[in-house]
Amino acid sequence: MKPSYALLDAGYDYTAIYQQVQSLGARPLIDYNPRNEQQPEDKDKYYRPKCQNGHSYRYDSYDSQHDALKYTQPKECKECPRNENNQCQKVFKVKISSDLRKYTVPARGSSSYFELYKQRTAVERVNAYLKEYFQLNNIRHRGTLAKVDFEISVLAYTLGKLAVDRLNKSKKIAA
Repeated sequence: MKPSYALLDAGYDYTAIYQQVQSLGARPLIDYNPRNEQQPEDKDKYYRPKCQNGHSYRYDSYDSQHDALKYTQPKECKECPRNENNQCQKVFKVKISSDLRKYTVPARGSSSYFELYKQRTAVERVNAYLKEYFQLNNIRHRGTLAKVDFEISVLAYTLGKLAVDRLNKSKKIAA
């Protein structure tokens, strides 16, 4: 079964939110907000471990049995003299529970992370459209009336999008 994700922006970057999302059976994908924290010297900007020469380890996979991210040796370290003397570690495993904010599945900075993150930006475009053209950022009532206003706006947007998609599809078939 494909896992569900909670795609949120940096305003939601709090440990309690990560814990709540995980308790609901989803995986949080939230922008990291550094909050004036110093970046550790042994990690890169995506919190991947770095070798002694400063090269970032590559995200390899997620170990569900141990709830850990697996990072493998950087490509640059294959010809490193430290590698020949076994001074360079080949695999790093980092438990997600060590810091829920920094370590996500898939790992920050990986290609699969960016692919999932594209879905969030697509949703944000729809939200911006609804706020601008359906005046959802200017609702002056609360409760049930606000909910009905929102649902009618989303329904109108979805029907309009469906109509445009069908028109475009029929034009392609006719051409």
